Amino acid sequence: MKREQFLTQPEVASFVEWLQANLPTLTFNLNFKASKFVPGGLIAQVQGFEQVIGHYRWKASWQDAQQQSVNSQSWVQTRQSLGQLGAWLKRAVDAGDEPQALQACLQVLRWGGVRGAIPFLQRLAANGELSAYLRKMAGLIALDGEQDLDDLNASSVQRFDAGLTKIHALLDASGSPIYDSRVGAAMGMLYSLFRQQWSGGGKPLLAFPSGSARGSQLRDPGAFVNGLAARQFSSISYETWARSQVRLGWIIRELLGRTNWFADQGALPARCHAFEASLFVLGYDLRCFGGVPVAVVPVVGKNKRKRQGTGWVPTGHPFRQVIQDYLVYRRSGGQDNKESFVNWLPTRPSEKEPISHETANGYCFAFSIFEFDLFERPLDVLERIVAGGEDGLRAVLASEVLEPFSLSDERVNVCLVDVLITGTAYQRAQTADARAAYILNAGYAGTENAANTLLSLGRNVGQHFGLLNAQYLPTPLFERFFGDCELDA
Repeated sequence: MKREQFLTQPEVASFVEWLQANLPTLTFNLNFKASKFVPGGLIAQVQGFEQVIGHYRWKASWQDAQQQSVNSQSWVQTRQSLGQLGAWLKRAVDAGDEPQALQACLQVLRWGGVRGAIPFLQRLAANGELSAYLRKMAGLIALDGEQDLDDLNASSVQRFDAGLTKIHALLDASGSPIYDSRVGAAMGMLYSLFRQQWSGGGKPLLAFPSGSARGSQLRDPGAFVNGLAARQFSSISYETWARSQVRLGWIIRELLGRTNWFADQGALPARCHAFEASLFVLGYDLRCFGGVPVAVVPVVGKNKRKRQGTGWVPTGHPFRQVIQDYLVYRRSGGQDNKESFVNWLPTRPSEKEPISHETANGYCFAFSIFEFDLFERPLDVLERIVAGGEDGLRAVLASEVLEPFSLSDERVNVCLVDVLITGTAYQRAQTADARAAYILNAGYAGTENAANTLLSLGRNVGQHFGLLNAQYLPTPLFERFFGDCELDA
């Protein structure tokens, strides 16, 4: 589907008209907890969508090609910072300068507080393919081209995540939005409100996927009475995420073309990014829209836990054993993808009792792009990861210089967060019951069984990388790596 075909669909056209009529009159009650990204927090009531941009907060920094720090927090500072970073990225990609393109990409991730795409970007750069791939994607992501959405497919989109959406958006000159969990959540909430008022009926045509936030924030419109549930990033394909970015960009450009909103920002692409940044603010916690959250039904039973997306409970799995099995699998010449590995796991040499396909799939929790991104790692890197210790930690993080751990704004890196929680629990409590109680009271898990699953994974991963000692207490590496991380529930 091309841009004009998409925008002329009756429901899409009606949604744009609804946004034009309603965004100036909506009231938003912003309530941000204090965090690394929002020092001191933020509480404000805002009338009208255009006024939201004045409350943008994202404290971040990155280093330019001369290793000078560029810092920002407000939207004015961020706009200038990203303009500088985007120009560096574009120069490097246009010149085919792989080392500079990689460094610029890594600094985009640093600004965004995400790390997951690092191994992927390093692989492309090592093969001399990074600039060419980004140029190809730029043509597919551009909002003013004649491309078809179907051109974003499993062949063309090798990967898409919270880091790559930022890279593609900064490289684009047409105003393509950064599509992360906040932006998707806010647009999904607006669409949910539209559907509640629209007389057209029928199955919803649009979908705005999102992802879970860390802590207690709500980023799924389906968490509210009469809300439309959003598909989670973890359940969609890379190309679906990329298409969502383009669709959102088309809607934003169409809407801004009908109004003079954000005129003080400059040309249309700059206005698009101001619109996107306003969505980013609103998507921190969808309760700012004033909706009524669906009541959480009390959990019953040993194996239940509270609403998905809250807490830090992982899918239980024997981390050390599974990565060792994966190394055996890779050495045996197995295909380097999840489907093949999951099919092989029940037949692995170390397996005394066969496991189900479902269990094998769960064992791959740590392999996902939201955790350690272990698939497609070079064999020598995988061997370092399996060996563990500090060198294994550097290898799994794809960074030879071990930088302090930084908590993302989203619910990712659960394995490492569980190590942090586990080490803290063992510092604070002397018994198993007391440790589980600490985790429950802090809101990291909803049941004792879930708390124990969290602790089990935390011990396993923590000891493997030398972050926890034999008594599961923090090591000097733990203190150096996690530093002064403050984890809210």
